[in-house]
Amino acid sequence: MRVIKFLTIAILLVQTSTAMADTIANRFGFTARVGGAIPGKLDDAELINGSTDTEDGVAWNGGFIYGFNDNIAGELEVSYLPGLDVEIRGVKAYEAKMTDYAIGLQYRFMPKNQLVPYLGAGFDFIKGDLEHVNGNKYDLEWTWGGHISAGLDWFLTKGIALSADLRGTAAVSGDIDRGDTKVNEYDPFWVQGTVGVRLILPEKW
Repeated sequence: MRVIKFLTIAILLVQTSTAMADTIANRFGFTARVGGAIPGKLDDAELINGSTDTEDGVAWNGGFIYGFNDNIAGELEVSYLPGLDVEIRGVKAYEAKMTDYAIGLQYRFMPKNQLVPYLGAGFDFIKGDLEHVNGNKYDLEWTWGGHISAGLDWFLTKGIALSADLRGTAAVSGDIDRGDTKVNEYDPFWVQGTVGVRLILPEKW
């Protein structure tokens, strides 16, 4: 009897979950996630030229999404890396903070399923701040690059989804300035993994 009850509940849950799934075509939404960032080497260059290592850090990101049709969606997102420790010969020398403004497109597979995987790519515009352990502060000037991403949205309802995103971001070298004087260059490159939620508005609201 218990087995029959369990199977009945399981079938009802599956049917309910399937009914909750929906495409985001012609719908506007908001995204908020938190996770971590792993800075990496690109062409053997560290984040700050002359440094030897950059430690992992926290990453936040959020923004807007709009479904152009069942499979294609546009995204405008901002990622913030609030504290990356930059080391020279194993000793912390700087702390970097970077903000990444990204615009891109997603291709969403199985858009009407409860679980919707996607691939994405886009352009990034990056700026930040750098502080030496002695208190000196520097500007990480604007630079540009791109990202590729893969993720998964798990729709709990037609308007609420849990979201996981993994992306790699790289950009051309940017200037490090103290006041009006260029003192060095930085090479943005990191892999970022975040989890959070999407809120999708109805088509008519």
